[in-house]
Amino acid sequence: MKILIFYTYNKGPLSSFFEELSLKLSKRGHEVTNFYLKHRKEHTKKGDVHIYGEKRKNFILNYYNTYKIIKKTKPNVIISNFSYVNPALLFGSLLHVNRNICWFHTVYGHSKPNWLKVFNKKLHLKLADAIIANSKILKGELNTIYGYNEEKIYAIPFWTNISNYESENINLAIKKDDECLYIGCPGRLVKDKNHTIVIDALQELKQMSDKKMKLFIAGNGSYEDSLKAHVKKCNLSNDVEFLGLLSSAEMLSFYKQMDVVVLPSLNEAFGLVFIEAISLGTPVIVSSQFGSLAFIDNDEYDIERFTFNPKSKTDLVKKLEPYLNTPQFESGYFKDLYNTTFEKNTIFKKLEHVITKHVE
Repeated sequence: MKILIFYTYNKGPLSSFFEELSLKLSKRGHEVTNFYLKHRKEHTKKGDVHIYGEKRKNFILNYYNTYKIIKKTKPNVIISNFSYVNPALLFGSLLHVNRNICWFHTVYGHSKPNWLKVFNKKLHLKLADAIIANSKILKGELNTIYGYNEEKIYAIPFWTNISNYESENINLAIKKDDECLYIGCPGRLVKDKNHTIVIDALQELKQMSDKKMKLFIAGNGSYEDSLKAHVKKCNLSNDVEFLGLLSSAEMLSFYKQMDVVVLPSLNEAFGLVFIEAISLGTPVIVSSQFGSLAFIDNDEYDIERFTFNPKSKTDLVKKLEPYLNTPQFESGYFKDLYNTTFEKNTIFKKLEHVITKHVE
């Protein structure tokens, strides 16, 4: 079976996921091609997977290059995400591809598209034979907001490959102080990621306790100057460090050096940072709005122990305060949660079933 996958090819965790998915499908005997638009044209190969890149240009040429790769590879199945969805669905339909699948990642509350964008997306989604959503939240929105048939939406989580970077042995230049509580907060520096609540919680904790504590913010984005100004306003310049954008290997080191990681997003369709952290056993306090939480068995794991209302500083302070005295989870608790909920082979089998369903 020929499978064409559209995704942004880079060093990020999502790209790593699709790269491994492609290799797994290839090892199962499928002929897999990856395609992306970026800064230059190129053709590479990893294992038996062909990877084609075209230079990103204007709207018409980007659509044309999408059409060209579908016509060239003649796939039985197309999988697309983000900006590739509309052209892949359109040309996949016109070229009579057997199974045209889109992978939906963004919750409505995160981007708040206007009615015209919603209408446009509805028209294109009608061309999809199936949709993979990486959370049950998204599955519901696809049905209620975009009017897509619920029976053809499959809520399937991601896995993470961050442990693959162990061999690179990269350590961040963070001087560890055993008397200090190290709080990590990774993510793009945009308003919706809600970093300010962590800064405000740190300020309150420092007023409550003489315990040394420091916040490390990993990531970059348009909100960086605003966050730095807020840190200064709170008189926390010596207690908050901005690390900038980190590579996957550096992120592994980051997670391992933190005593607790706070993930405060107001809207998060899935939350790769969450499963990255827990796969390494790093304690987390995570926003209740993370879509990945819906996959966890509440009878086996009490998520109330490590989740909080991202609009309540009081709730976050309440969850952080116990860390001033002692670790809150036994070694291996979060690793076990990850291995139980996001086990790679189980997820892959579900994905392969959806991808190959009804394809001759």
